[in-house]
Amino acid sequence: MTPLLPVPMLVRPQPIGIFPFPAGLLLLPEPDVRSDTDRETARQAQEALMRGSVPEVWPNAWRFFAASLAGARDEAMALLSADESTHGTALVAYNRFVLAGDAGDLAAALGASAPTVRVMACCAAYVQGAVSGLPPVEEMHRALDAELVAQALAVQAAWHLENHAVAEALTVLEQGVAAARVVSPILAAQLLAQRAGLEEAADTAEALWQEALHLAGDSPLPGLRAELLCGRALVVHQDSESRRHRLVEAVQLYQEALRAGIDRDSHPLMWARIQANLGIAYVSMPMSEAGNKLRLAVAVQAFREALTVYDREAHPDEWSSTMLNMANAMQYMPSGHQQENLMQAVEAYEELLTVRPRAMDPVGYARILANQGNALAHLGIFTPAVEKLTEAHKLLHWHGEPDAAQRLLDQLEAINVQLATAESA
Repeated sequence: MTPLLPVPMLVRPQPIGIFPFPAGLLLLPEPDVRSDTDRETARQAQEALMRGSVPEVWPNAWRFFAASLAGARDEAMALLSADESTHGTALVAYNRFVLAGDAGDLAAALGASAPTVRVMACCAAYVQGAVSGLPPVEEMHRALDAELVAQALAVQAAWHLENHAVAEALTVLEQGVAAARVVSPILAAQLLAQRAGLEEAADTAEALWQEALHLAGDSPLPGLRAELLCGRALVVHQDSESRRHRLVEAVQLYQEALRAGIDRDSHPLMWARIQANLGIAYVSMPMSEAGNKLRLAVAVQAFREALTVYDREAHPDEWSSTMLNMANAMQYMPSGHQQENLMQAVEAYEELLTVRPRAMDPVGYARILANQGNALAHLGIFTPAVEKLTEAHKLLHWHGEPDAAQRLLDQLEAINVQLATAESA
């Protein structure tokens, strides 16, 4: 097939797919260049956008893109309408549809004489939820090239994933990376991240994350490097289950991600996820030396940081797992306030018991009870400790966890011996 020539009204390469929606789907027209200064302004702005950066000076024709990046949708819409006579109704209709989702604008974009705009409008319609069918594959490959076809392939991959066709999505994403790699490395890095997240083989996934980090380089795109570092850290962390020495590498990657230009205010959920996983990595490290136990204090602090973001109502799963991990770590954290730490752990377990109903998850409920009973025993509060450990033993025994139930029986016996010794003394 002979590819169609690029559409004259579109500047190339486009920063398509680089920025978050909706800016990441907008198409830039060729700017009105009347002087060397205008030409240099456009060149510098285009280079900045392709790096994932916000230009200091914008060509007038691209001010709608600047407004969209700033979250000023109404201003962007007004600027597009003002420029309509200059840049062509179909392209303006396309960008207006991306920003506002109007059916009339979509119809105008789909009716464009330029196949590039038509196909990109099909892709944008799928992203917006205006259509449910697969974008036109054959026309896509005839009309698009480089970064434009890479973005269209990303949309096609999303369609495959929605239809539970993971293998097909991986193939399409690989094609998208190949199309974008040279002309739009930041887009290629993001497509590689999607591929890495779908790969089951740890070695393959880690190689993809590393390649994505290489392509992203020092891009200032907010959150990109932190996301890629976190993705690689998770793979390394998972691999450490069989190769324990890699825990240190995972910790270093999590720490690097936290230093990669994000904080609790700018990227709260990513920041909390990294903190929570950092805490788990610290807890997982072998505590063979007394000094190593200080890592528990660092882990507890990481869990606390994550819990400043995770909310019991808004993020119930993340909140529960992080609260449980923090309470478990607090039981063994060396401190001059050991009793205070144990009491906080007991309170955390009590709160967790209220959100994990016994009837829905009896084994999970039993494990929390067992941990709480253990903390109470460490505090010397034996009567409630025995009650909770006994109930946990019954639940584990009834629900097919004989080994865990036996361990609780052994613990109960040890407590009874301790109580008898104290009584006789």
